[in-house]
Amino acid sequence: MPKVNLGWLECIKKKVHVRCQLAELHKFRNWKYFLFSVLFYLSFSCQERSTEQGSQVIEYLVDTVLIDSKEQILGVSGYMNASDLDDDEKSFFLYNHHDHSIDEIDLDRKAFVRSFPLEVEGPNGVGQHIFGLQSLKENLLFLKSIPFSSVIDKNGRVVQKVNWLTAKDSAGDPFGAVPPRMELVVNTGDWRVVGTNLDFMEKTAFLGILSVLDNRVKNIDLDPKNSFTDYFFKAGIVPRPPWVYLNADENYIYITHQYSNEIILFNLRGELIKVVDYEPKLTPKRAKLPEILNGTREQISKEERKLGEQVHYESPVWDKVNRRYFRLSTKWIHGNGPDGTAENVRPRVFLSVLDSEFNLVSEAELEEVPNIYYRYFAKDGKLWVCQNFWDELGFLVFDL
Repeated sequence: MPKVNLGWLECIKKKVHVRCQLAELHKFRNWKYFLFSVLFYLSFSCQERSTEQGSQVIEYLVDTVLIDSKEQILGVSGYMNASDLDDDEKSFFLYNHHDHSIDEIDLDRKAFVRSFPLEVEGPNGVGQHIFGLQSLKENLLFLKSIPFSSVIDKNGRVVQKVNWLTAKDSAGDPFGAVPPRMELVVNTGDWRVVGTNLDFMEKTAFLGILSVLDNRVKNIDLDPKNSFTDYFFKAGIVPRPPWVYLNADENYIYITHQYSNEIILFNLRGELIKVVDYEPKLTPKRAKLPEILNGTREQISKEERKLGEQVHYESPVWDKVNRRYFRLSTKWIHGNGPDGTAENVRPRVFLSVLDSEFNLVSEAELEEVPNIYYRYFAKDGKLWVCQNFWDELGFLVFDL
């Protein structure tokens, strides 16, 4: 059935909704925030855009969702990377650095539900800093920390510790002195955990597969096409490698990095399936190789800026309703100023839609997204992008 353009009707509905909020000013912390919310609803909630790709026109609707925090100060500073959506696509869990706790947000009700505290030390200690969060089945959460990570229940009780530093590899040697940059639990039955690691000497990356019960790690090369090595910078004596992203869904573990659209696919047992890429029209397939890899901090910052102006890829996220993937990417536009400190830096944000086999289906530029680094996910067949609206949690929701 063709999509009927009812954008004008949606605008009327949204304006009515905003006017209704006038009677509920107590839900807003101050008039400045209320005025901002009204302007934002009127500017974004009513928009319908289309992007022409060859003979195909891709249409999408964008809406805003503002969360009623119920006076709770949510952890919206930074980019909200320590967050996740549960399997039911109802609850959004967000780490709160203000009081070292986990906040639960009901996305259907658009409201804060509850908070449960975390302990730093002791039997239920999860460490002082949380760098990643993963929602698991059976009401469990995985918290990435250093030097160990933890699986907790929703009362904050630790049910499983994950410590890579005590594990041995297949040769019986210690895993190493530094835990993985990113970690995910892929099986709670045998407590199998995967993590991305860097080899600074070889200038490459590998995937570690940890069996927590056996305390053994298997390492797998993550760069079969040597594309990672091509962007491994060194500023003086300090390595500055590209960021490697780790994600997983019901089908695959997939690894990507920021300067290429390559997707390295593993099954949930950690076995390499294939490496896929695609031919986008709105962004380069990969950034051009840098002129130098070793230099001063200023030289390397300049090279990184050149790469960011070409493309910066994020990790795909799985839309289980429509069985497709959403993937954001960016071209950074720099204003005047010295390299690394240029003012008026802004992104042009692009969306790639891929089918279940990672074939490119469609693309669009999302002019409404002010920053790509915020966490995004698929819910109810739509793309949800986290946003910090004047220290309040909100989302841009794209329907396409």
